[in-house]
Amino acid sequence: MGNRKLYIIGNGFDLWHGLPSRYADFKAYVRQHDRELLRTVDDYLPAGDDWSDLESALADLDIDSIIDDLGQFMPSYGADDWSDAGHHDFQYEVDRVVQRLSKGLRQQFSAWVHQLPIPSPATAQRRLSTLDPTSRFLSFNYTPTLQQLYGVPGEHVLHIHGSADRPDSDLVLGHAWNPSTRPSLNDRHDVEDLDVRLMEAHDILDGYFSKTFKPSSRLIQEHRSFWTEQLDADMVCVLGHSLSAVDAPYFEALVAVPAIAAAQWLVVCRDESEAPSKAALLARFGVHGPNISTCLWSGI
Repeated sequence: MGNRKLYIIGNGFDLWHGLPSRYADFKAYVRQHDRELLRTVDDYLPAGDDWSDLESALADLDIDSIIDDLGQFMPSYGADDWSDAGHHDFQYEVDRVVQRLSKGLRQQFSAWVHQLPIPSPATAQRRLSTLDPTSRFLSFNYTPTLQQLYGVPGEHVLHIHGSADRPDSDLVLGHAWNPSTRPSLNDRHDVEDLDVRLMEAHDILDGYFSKTFKPSSRLIQEHRSFWTEQLDADMVCVLGHSLSAVDAPYFEALVAVPAIAAAQWLVVCRDESEAPSKAALLARFGVHGPNISTCLWSGI
């Protein structure tokens, strides 16, 4: 029989260990390395002043503002300075925005993650005394903190969204709104009256939502063996995960495992006021209320 404890690791784990891994830190990095991307995110995504809502904001692209701001590249066909050479200027500019917020954002995110300073046993300011490195870990972090600081074997950790210590690993950043459930921007009653340039731009913007979608179902299926390895787990310890809706599919898949559904769940909180909301979020994912307990970081 394997170890019977499962840890779920979120960014709060890295923050507790002193890593500058907040989205606000990522924004500061982008401000230094890609001002055009910084402006594009701030202009078209409701990510918040500190980008704390960046992932969920990817689903709420301000399409109207993009079209309004770039409308100068779609002059009337009857304009005095009209030229056939400019027929695709508008679509080109829209595509530039889409590429910046999809490919460009991921590239800068990956570069930022790879330069985060990971503490070692010699440099760490604090460590958890009760963390069991022989357990299994489902990590939503991209960093190798578990391996470098606690000596957890790499095969015990599933980095569900990719790992910075693997050069072949793609880092997943995205929203949870499945594009297959989202109507096309050209799915409208007056589509035949639209400028063909606008219709083509709509197609480009539709593609944006696919490019920035977090494929949770596919990732769960690809790592199905990890879920079956938890059949004998009787304790789940959540360390630093926000329990946000964007990651709900993973928790729901875990609770679908009978042993996990029957396990005791311990959620570590930053302060006591956070405990009720954390317990309520777990219950929403399907964890039975009596199986949920909370504690502070100082209590583990």
